[in-house]
Amino acid sequence: MSQRREVNNTMKLLDRLETLLTLAECNSFTETAKRLYCTQPTITKHVQQLEAYFGATLLIRDGNGIRWTAAGEIALNYSRKTIHLLMEAQEKVRHSVLQHNQICSIYTSQYIASCHLPEILNAYHRKFPNQLLEIHALNYADLRQALLAGQARFALMPLYEEDEQLQEHFTSRQLFEEQLVLVMPADHPWASRKRVAMRELNRQTLLLSQSKYMNQLISQYLQRYNARVQFLQMSNFQIIAQAVKAHLGLSFLPAPVVTEWLARGELAAVPLSSLSLTRSNGLLIPLKSRLTEPEQDFIRETASYFKSRFPKIV
Repeated sequence: MSQRREVNNTMKLLDRLETLLTLAECNSFTETAKRLYCTQPTITKHVQQLEAYFGATLLIRDGNGIRWTAAGEIALNYSRKTIHLLMEAQEKVRHSVLQHNQICSIYTSQYIASCHLPEILNAYHRKFPNQLLEIHALNYADLRQALLAGQARFALMPLYEEDEQLQEHFTSRQLFEEQLVLVMPADHPWASRKRVAMRELNRQTLLLSQSKYMNQLISQYLQRYNARVQFLQMSNFQIIAQAVKAHLGLSFLPAPVVTEWLARGELAAVPLSSLSLTRSNGLLIPLKSRLTEPEQDFIRETASYFKSRFPKIV
């Protein structure tokens, strides 16, 4: 019974620490209560319990919000460390369980997941029918965070030299290079053209994804030819394709994203008269990482898939 009581007390303490950290973010008892779906008196009670636990006043409420005492700053600092360590422990335990059960965890960009992963998985499953796979399809920013936090042991994703942090801490292997095509509505005046000159893009509206580095790639490409356009940001490639169809603007997209749209005659893609705009995709693996046998098998099958389609790269 005493052990159970100790566990319960520890869980309550962690709950109070979450209140403290949320209060530091919101700087308001009212907003903290809303965020945690409880009442203001509950937040006050949690703070009082923590002050009793630490034996010191942690904060002072005044007309400008909340002012943290020196003791409060110390409590906040160690609360953040505690939560971070628990999250890290949770992730390491999860990886241990995955390895014990020989589950291969795959992290991939949403684009690769939708356009290439189905065929990769089919080929892999034919060779390794009993291997369990866990798939995580994320945007670039979330994949980046998963790699840096140690959640992903490797990732299939775009490769950008400008992302110096990933280049420094991970080994990159290019698997394929793809062309980003200029996409427009099927009834656009340029749709029947054989080529479009870069200067014609001046004063056009260009739709971009939320990928910082892909947007940099496109912006640098336009600047090289002094093309001045208006940018609008969308969430992902599929939303952009729909927005282009709705005449909200033009966009540079990977060709496989719009293959079906082009086949149905809902969109058009026209080459530019200048050099083509390309993007590299591949694998990022932490330096000195020791991959499991299922992970190595999956990487080999993935490389084989892209070699059959992009033989000059892999």
